[in-house]
Amino acid sequence: MSNYKSYMHVGIGLWALDRGDGMTELNLLDALVDKLTELFRNYELTAKSGLLQTVKVFAQYLPQPKPAEVTVDDEENTDSDTESTETITPEGYAPEDIESLFPCVIVKLDEATDKEEGALDQTRIKVNFLIGIYDESPDCQGYRDVLNIIETMRQELLSMPGRVLAQRYRLEMPLKSYLFDEQAFPVYFGVIESAWETGRPLMRVSIKSERREL
Repeated sequence: MSNYKSYMHVGIGLWALDRGDGMTELNLLDALVDKLTELFRNYELTAKSGLLQTVKVFAQYLPQPKPAEVTVDDEENTDSDTESTETITPEGYAPEDIESLFPCVIVKLDEATDKEEGALDQTRIKVNFLIGIYDESPDCQGYRDVLNIIETMRQELLSMPGRVLAQRYRLEMPLKSYLFDEQAFPVYFGVIESAWETGRPLMRVSIKSERREL
């Protein structure tokens, strides 16, 4: 495990570019999920049922539809009316699944790029936030809730001291957000595209090579 740690001045303090603790991309994903879960803890929108629901935060993907138990006839015993119960995994999301999953934010890792060698050896990680809400209103105004969630997230991310998360990941500018051109009514989606800088290991130098140069 590498002990590499460098520092960069940001705002009024210092933040560490530390790649020594393993999976940097996963740590960023977890840190963003934790931050947004706390942000939306008391943020509620009207769900399909008409009840208020908090915004859920998922890492990378939506959970799969829940298996359902169904009662079927026992075909092996044709002389009786016995029935059995089977568990079936649905191919798509049922209305109750949609009701339980939306509104939501999906935090998706896109790609990571190690930058050129330099004084600050950095890794750049792209993360997209997919915002989804369910709104059956015939006036097609569900996009407004998407924009409100996007703005809430923008305000939170841009107001971080030094725009640094967990003392390790620095938010790059610009921060891009937009709505999908075509919305799959009654589900509406928007996106925030972001990029984060963090540290990466220094290249190892062979002791034998150093001795030859001396």
